[in-house]
Amino acid sequence: MLGIWGFPLIAMVFLCGMAAVILVGLLSRINGRSETVTVILSGLVISSMFSAVVSLLQFIADPNTSLPAIVYWLMGSFATATWERTLVAAPGLILGSCFLWMLRFRLNILSLDEAEARSLGANTIRERWLVFCLIAVIVGSQVAVSGIIGWIGIVIPHAARLLVGHDHRALLPAAAVLGAGFMVCIDTLARTATAAEIPLGVITALVGAPIFAALLRHHYRERTGS
Repeated sequence: MLGIWGFPLIAMVFLCGMAAVILVGLLSRINGRSETVTVILSGLVISSMFSAVVSLLQFIADPNTSLPAIVYWLMGSFATATWERTLVAAPGLILGSCFLWMLRFRLNILSLDEAEARSLGANTIRERWLVFCLIAVIVGSQVAVSGIIGWIGIVIPHAARLLVGHDHRALLPAAAVLGAGFMVCIDTLARTATAAEIPLGVITALVGAPIFAALLRHHYRERTGS
């Protein structure tokens, strides 16, 4: 819509992503605390609001030029991948991932109950916001060049956790490798299943939803021992 590309686009995606995170954080915080249920519900509210904005942009977009590009971008694809796009996304991906790796021990602490994490000396609010910022940089860099490819960030970490456990020293690299391999398989399927390349977001949703449902059932059975 604005005709921008490269680092300005990544910066805008990062700022919008952080705006969504901040709104969820503010909306879910009640009496100084954020419960899991309120975070999820707040996320649904903010997601619906931003989806409405995207729908409005589609409504006012030029149907001959901007609208097809918006629709295709929303479904996600590697069809337009080039080295130029890779170089544009690389700084945010590399820096965000490196800083996140440096926080791997803190992530182990933050995964504990908030009271336990504080007893171990963690400033939970500050460190969680730092993690949120790094994730926004990583996701923003990816989304700016390949569009929205959903379910990967939900399914892959859970699958990696089943393989290597909860220790982020092993979990972070395992999730990265597993996610990369999964996307190669999905991209190959998208290019070979039909004559026209299927958008990746469509396949990841079709594959990811039942996998996530199975992972949820497995997690519930582990917790209940049944």
